[in-house]
Parts: sequence; structure tokens; C-alpha cells
Amino acid sequence: MKKWLLISLGVICVLLILVFSTTNLGTHISNFTEVYADDALHKDAIALANKNEEVSNIFGKISLKDNLSLLNGDVQYSEDHKKVELTFKFKGTKENGVMDVMAHRNAEIWKYDRIHLRGKDSLRIEIE
Repeated sequence: MKKWLLISLGVICVLLILVFSTTNLGTHISNFTEVYADDALHKDAIALANKNEEVSNIFGKISLKDNLSLLNGDVQYSEDHKKVELTFKFKGTKENGVMDVMAHRNAEIWKYDRIHLRGKDSLRIEIE
């Protein structure tokens, strides 16, 4: 019985190593971990959007929809991790939507190149 258990565990370990080494799954997990660790990236983008009058008129005050919003979105870092493209859902007091963020890191601070907010009916607001 122990012999089959050890063989099964060995096969599972080998398969996991193959999956992580031949796909981008490890990179995606790493990217999402970094987004959650660096919460200033999405919090500052939301704060900038909340200062925009057009955003306030259409969406109201916005915030992160829930703790899984970032995980349900998408994140792509450049190879040197100095640029990022992030997409996540947000909730507003008037309407919910999706935010697309393009930013680059200047020292330890994120500078936002473009922030897009999308709502239903293809409504789109761009903050630069």
C-alpha cells in the first residue's frame, strides 16, 4: 500500500513540475501575487478615477468590487516588472464597471499612463 502511495505522489509531483515549467501558469500566479502585495497600484488608480467629475457623474464613488476582483481580472507585467496592464471589476454607487489600467513604475511609485473605465452599453471614460 505504501509503495503505491509513494509512486502516485511521485507521479503527481512530476506532472506538477511539467505543468509549471511548460506553461505560463507559474507566471500568472506570480503576477496575481504581486498585484495583491502591491495594493497601491489599484488603490491609487481608483483614487484618481474618483477625482474625475465625469466618473462621479456616471459611476458615482467607485471602489474595488470585492477581494476577488483582481483575481477575476487580468494582469500583465513587462519582463522587468516596470510596466503593467491591469483589468479588474469595480463597483460604483451609481453603476458598476471594469477598469483597465496601464502604468509604469518610477522608482517605487506607479505613474499611470492610461486609465479606462467601462460600463454597460459600451460607455467608456478615459483618464490620462
